[in-house]
Amino acid sequence: MKKVLLSEEIHPDGRKILEEKGIEIITAPDVKEETLISMVRDVEAIIVRSKAKITKGIIENAPKLKIISRTGAGVDNIDVNAATEKGILVCNLPAVNSLSVAEHTIAMILHLAKQLSLMDQAVRNGNWEMRNSNISVEVEGKTLGIVGMGNIGSLVAKKCHDGLGMKIVAYDPYVKEKFKDYDYRFVDSLEELFKESDFVTLHCPDIPETRGMITRELIYSMKPTAYLINVARGTVIDEQALIEALKEKRIAGAGLDVFQQEPPSRDNELLRLENVILSPHSAALTKEATVRMAVEAVQAVIDYFEGRQPKYIYNYKMLKEKGYI
Repeated sequence: MKKVLLSEEIHPDGRKILEEKGIEIITAPDVKEETLISMVRDVEAIIVRSKAKITKGIIENAPKLKIISRTGAGVDNIDVNAATEKGILVCNLPAVNSLSVAEHTIAMILHLAKQLSLMDQAVRNGNWEMRNSNISVEVEGKTLGIVGMGNIGSLVAKKCHDGLGMKIVAYDPYVKEKFKDYDYRFVDSLEELFKESDFVTLHCPDIPETRGMITRELIYSMKPTAYLINVARGTVIDEQALIEALKEKRIAGAGLDVFQQEPPSRDNELLRLENVILSPHSAALTKEATVRMAVEAVQAVIDYFEGRQPKYIYNYKMLKEKGYI
């Protein structure tokens, strides 16, 4: 009987597929490295969500492991190199939650533009005169700067351009040619994008090239009326610089779904600032996307067990170079 380790519980629809295939399922009680090491010796597959980290130590203690399947797009919580050295497939789901994250991004844009948190608080506190403050803005005609035009960023661009009438300025040197027929303007530097945009949204992975990419200088170069939205990874931005810019009101506000430390510590100043809206790394976790992520991550494992090539193999090229594929 095949054995699969779930680093965390998945949606029942995904678990049901494994059960119907007669696969033994074990679920980790927590995501500590020592816990996972103690459970991986006999497993042939690991299905991993975002909280657990599949380290080299875990991989080296799993002699039967053949496939690691992520329930999302990012693989920054998997030691891909260690897996590749062992000939282990690392599978992910590049577009499975794109719609959910794109909608969350747009919700943050509109929430900030209309100052909904302050308006809600004002009504609850009896401050009806807030309606005459004229602090909200329209988004039509405003410039949206998008950093990263992959599945999520390009969907945000389409919905904001076509649906909200926003002007799109984009930075992504890897896919610029793909959008040559679109009414989008690509710039060659982040400096240009940050200076021009009324809203900036971040959609880039956590890789060495992007860590700390959004610097203090970039944040402080933004218009004082501009907003910064991060639904990517907390590591891409200088969080302390953002806090200082928000405290000094050097920018109008921010919307954050991700943080440098997750969950953020209770003394993180972001929790006490009124000009920032926060969510708990939940942009991808809609009801619909949660089902898709579980089912499709399970399907990758089933495909491998039944002799089919999984749809998305993140380390395919590296495995091929080493002769494993």
